[in-house]
Amino acid sequence: MRLITKIFYLFCLFILSSSCENTNNLKSLGLFKAADTNYSKNLRFISFKKLKKSLPANSIAVGLDVDDTVLFSSPGFMYRVNNIDGKGGQNKYGKTLSAQLKNKQFWKDMNFKFDQFSMPKKIAYKIIALHKKRGDKIYFITARPPSKKERLSIILAKHFKLSHKKLLYFSNRKTKAPFIKKLNIKLFYGDSDSDITSAKEAGVRAIRILRSPMSNYKKKFSLGKFKEEILQNSAL
Repeated sequence: MRLITKIFYLFCLFILSSSCENTNNLKSLGLFKAADTNYSKNLRFISFKKLKKSLPANSIAVGLDVDDTVLFSSPGFMYRVNNIDGKGGQNKYGKTLSAQLKNKQFWKDMNFKFDQFSMPKKIAYKIIALHKKRGDKIYFITARPPSKKERLSIILAKHFKLSHKKLLYFSNRKTKAPFIKKLNIKLFYGDSDSDITSAKEAGVRAIRILRSPMSNYKKKFSLGKFKEEILQNSAL
């Protein structure tokens, strides 16, 4: 499964590597299929170079969402949807999406096993390297439900060469604002509307990371609705 995942992701890189993310290319890449286009006039793109220049001289704490922001984690979520490993060839986590998302065993499996098949996004390496060089504190806040045992923090620490102690926080599908405030985070990166609204609720700067068009998470999102900055070339 790991080899298939790598081949799949490398194929995505090949297809999209030459793309620039302005409005027209977002449409051509299919990113607007999942996006609400009512706010296209509010799109505020920022390049990585400008992002770097815009950061304060002093060190700060920054936060990042996990799924579709720093990790391409669709393989684990695809297994949730498509597996036939239950009794009689049924889905082991439930027949409906709602049942699957409420299934505690799925989240145990996702947090402990399936992230070994998740692949770090190229933009995540760049962002985290930038903040490490500045001496910033780096935290990850995921909307996933927590599990008693998890390896996600270890996987994140390994990929990005960070200490895994007090690195990762689970918001349990609720707003991330309390964690952002508690950790004194000044800048938060995320792909979903809830990431942006959590940052706004906490009163901090929000940077939208573009979701890969190959992601299996197809929930609508509203680019530009919150007049947030959108990082260019961040889908991969």
